[in-house]
Amino acid sequence: MKKASKQDLVTKSKKKNEEFQKPKTKVGTKKKKRNKPTRPQAAKQKQIRIKKSSATRKHKVNHRFSLKDFGKELGITIIIVIGLFLLSSQLFFALPMFEGYGMAPTVSDGDRVYVNRLKKVRRFKLVYFNVPNSKERSIRRVVGLPGEEVSYKNDQLLIDQQPIVERFLATALYRAKQEEELVTEDFSINQLSNGQQQRIPKGKYLVLGDNRHYSTDSRYYGMIDKKDIIGVVETRIWPIYKWRSY
Repeated sequence: MKKASKQDLVTKSKKKNEEFQKPKTKVGTKKKKRNKPTRPQAAKQKQIRIKKSSATRKHKVNHRFSLKDFGKELGITIIIVIGLFLLSSQLFFALPMFEGYGMAPTVSDGDRVYVNRLKKVRRFKLVYFNVPNSKERSIRRVVGLPGEEVSYKNDQLLIDQQPIVERFLATALYRAKQEEELVTEDFSINQLSNGQQQRIPKGKYLVLGDNRHYSTDSRYYGMIDKKDIIGVVETRIWPIYKWRSY
């Protein structure tokens, strides 16, 4: 065999370098050219753009209408709630503000209370009522019930000649005893009615204020009629820090 000459070796190495430097192309891959859209395709794309823009416009309009509808619905709801509240206050409850000092310290001047119009009247309950022969309304405590004989003697409440404890006057009675005074001056139904009655008439109630020395009550305007009682005071709701149930 003939030995390869230097020239042959050089040419071979050049060929190899040229082959190595040639960019390799992947088999089966071709560069895709972007085809310009045809007229029908361009028209379709235009229609899609128009639809999208109209949809966004509709969404904005619907959003405006929804805000208006929400405002209307809110206003109607508020009116209905206020109407129901006013109707309920005429049928089921009242929220009067108390004026005066005849019920202190149980109910003070300026206190607002919750009155249940449907609650049954019982002894020692606070009632909200129309004052006889007056346009005023007041709050007092029920002491005597229809058909009972009621009297006070030496600060002792007597119902049908039986002593009854008034726990709500415990502090006032203690102070009065220390000062040798009376919380409630002696009286009887016979005295209040100028000798005409011994017992509380049917459908009538004897009411007294807790602050006996400063209270205008049944000792002055007589027994109150059942039909004049608006309701039973259940809770002091204002001021909030003085919230309490009766």
